[in-house]
Amino acid sequence: MRRTYLWEQPEWPALTYDRGALIATLVAAAERFGQLAGIIDGATKRDREESEVRALVANAVDTSAIEGEKLDQNTVRDSIVRRLSLPGSGLRRADDRTEGVIDITLDALHDAEPVTEGRLLNWHERLFSIVRNNRPLRVIGAYRDDAEGPMTVQSSRAAGRDPIVHYEAMPANRVAEEMQRLIAYIETPSTEDGMIRAAIVHLWFLLIHPFEDGNGRIARALADLMLSRARGTTNRYCSLSRQILIEQATYYEELERAGFGSLDATLWIAWFLGCYERAAAASIAIVQDVIRATNLFEFHGDAIYNTRQRKVVRKLLDGLQGNLTAKKYAALTKVSHDTANRDLANLVANGILRREGQSKNIHYLLADA
Repeated sequence: MRRTYLWEQPEWPALTYDRGALIATLVAAAERFGQLAGIIDGATKRDREESEVRALVANAVDTSAIEGEKLDQNTVRDSIVRRLSLPGSGLRRADDRTEGVIDITLDALHDAEPVTEGRLLNWHERLFSIVRNNRPLRVIGAYRDDAEGPMTVQSSRAAGRDPIVHYEAMPANRVAEEMQRLIAYIETPSTEDGMIRAAIVHLWFLLIHPFEDGNGRIARALADLMLSRARGTTNRYCSLSRQILIEQATYYEELERAGFGSLDATLWIAWFLGCYERAAAASIAIVQDVIRATNLFEFHGDAIYNTRQRKVVRKLLDGLQGNLTAKKYAALTKVSHDTANRDLANLVANGILRREGQSKNIHYLLADA
């Protein structure tokens, strides 16, 4: 039996929700974000800058990773630091695709500027300034058409079997009018909670699916803009895309479920708010790590005497995957095993690292971890 999508219903686009059912999740998200704001307010300017850069890099890298595209994290970071005129930036420019994602990520910070059709079309044009998978999109910087048939969201199955259709979007000839409705909702003053509005806008945009490609990335940038309007500049330190990537399977399941049947979006909004609360919690941990790193390097500055040691300690503070061993230290710093052991022994002697395990299982942890 064919699904009835929300855009086919006569009440569309009147998405509804049960506010009472959302109170607990809404309060939890607001409280967690208040904790993040308090930590940011108490941080130094340098630590705020580093925390902001980390969140922006995560947004750019992870929103692309959700779509199966890999951006080089170091290149993204260098570009963002350069654009924000912060210390430590290089002159290297990223490729056009990477720069386009960064363009949108940074432009979404300008939440006071109105959302217009022209702004969204410009985001799409920046995102697809070059080809994807060695083929140009048919329509760039404009809404899609149906020249190649209805717009569908699909996933492939085994050879010889038809793909699974998760969603079929409205006909292209409705898109321009429907986008004007959405933009009017975004720009009309409202007493509705801003985080709820962000959840609705994200879903509404994806239900329209206005572009041939790039809808997910633009929808997440639009959600970031709406969340900045709701929570202020502190949202710059929170990466929703990073948390969505972690919960990617559930994200797609919730979107698919919200796309047909009832116009009641309570379940989708509840998931979105919960995801945002978890994103804020993860951001708190990252800001605390940044502050901890600053304190450690200031306290032990003389003891961490070479760039190799600083590099590895920084990786530990950033959450190095797996145990730090002498072999891994040597690989990370491109030195001999003997030099790695000397560096590690010095860090242990100065109280920066502690050694655990025996024989082949020896590894090192931050002393205060």
